[in-house]
Amino acid sequence: MRCAIFCNIIDNFGDIGVCWRLARQLAAEYQLTVSLFVDDLTSFAMLAPQLQPDLPIQQLEQITVHHWHDTICFDQSYDLIIEGFGCRLEAQLIEQMQQQAQAGKPPAWINLEYMSAEDWVMDCHGMVSIHPATGLKQTFWFPSTTEQSGGLIREQYLLARRDQFQQDSQQQAEFWQSLGLPHAMQFSRKISLFSYENNAIADLMTALAEDSTATLLLVPYSKSIPDVELWLQQQAVFRQVRQPLQVGDQVNYNKLTIAVLPFLSHRQYDQLLWACNLNFIRGEDSCVRAQWAGRPFIWHVYPQDDNAHLIKLQAWMDQVDQHGTMASSWHVAMQAWNDNASSSPAVWQQLMADLTLCTTQLAGWLNYLADQSDLAARLMHWMAQNKPH
Repeated sequence: MRCAIFCNIIDNFGDIGVCWRLARQLAAEYQLTVSLFVDDLTSFAMLAPQLQPDLPIQQLEQITVHHWHDTICFDQSYDLIIEGFGCRLEAQLIEQMQQQAQAGKPPAWINLEYMSAEDWVMDCHGMVSIHPATGLKQTFWFPSTTEQSGGLIREQYLLARRDQFQQDSQQQAEFWQSLGLPHAMQFSRKISLFSYENNAIADLMTALAEDSTATLLLVPYSKSIPDVELWLQQQAVFRQVRQPLQVGDQVNYNKLTIAVLPFLSHRQYDQLLWACNLNFIRGEDSCVRAQWAGRPFIWHVYPQDDNAHLIKLQAWMDQVDQHGTMASSWHVAMQAWNDNASSSPAVWQQLMADLTLCTTQLAGWLNYLADQSDLAARLMHWMAQNKPH
């Protein structure tokens, strides 16, 4: 079976993160021949450093990667065509799909939507839209957290690999060594910080610096770096590092040690989530991976002008609470993080005090998700049920 996935990278890495994971899973676990069409190969190379952005077509981990541009045409027919997150195919591609349908082999056309736990998502998942000019059918696929949805991406052996890593101190030591942090294992509390710009970062860092437990704060180089720099300037410790912060910098202030990490590959980022006691994550792909990590996390939902992201956040928290009520400190911290305003160090101090409790409480949610089939499995089942006659 041949599959084409299209991804338009806008300003973050969630879209390509999801499409890249799905492409590899479909190829590795279901033996699909997958072509991934991406409009911005330079940004894609941040996730896949072995990618050569100047090449129009290349092989990468069983996947044929195409530079997607306005005049591109299909080089072959495809059984499954996936539009990632509302990106739109050019007229010549749709015309080729119509020709394929007229020959008796219509492609399955999927619009892969953003993840949400809101009730309307369950009603809209699987809905069909008819293309007005060609009559081609496009099915809307909504990833979410219930059996009635499109599911979440989870590779076949992901949880087993996670368990092995978390139980194997040698694997953990090798991971930290690969990041240039051989001393990381000495910290009893390790926190990753991968977020959008956020005014609450200052209060979080103040709380960690004043806490009685030493914390290693791991910051992948991303949009949160300026907020970290500003806090350091306010503490008059910025002279310890280069200005501005660079990958590899480490700064110590009271009980807080900050380490700036490079932008990590998917494999490395999974391991970072597994290795930390608490993860601050942003967007969709990181949210799904943080859930599979089985560690407490604070999700920074992509901000929207009308605060629709807060509705999305609340719907998801309500789902979590249905499978084991979370500590009030987790709810307060989640809300404070997404309000993008100055909070209080006390919010984060209480969350630190409740980390062990939150880990236990999240176990029920993780078991609920793990008992379900994953997104790729549901998609392949749907394909089998909807073969053209």
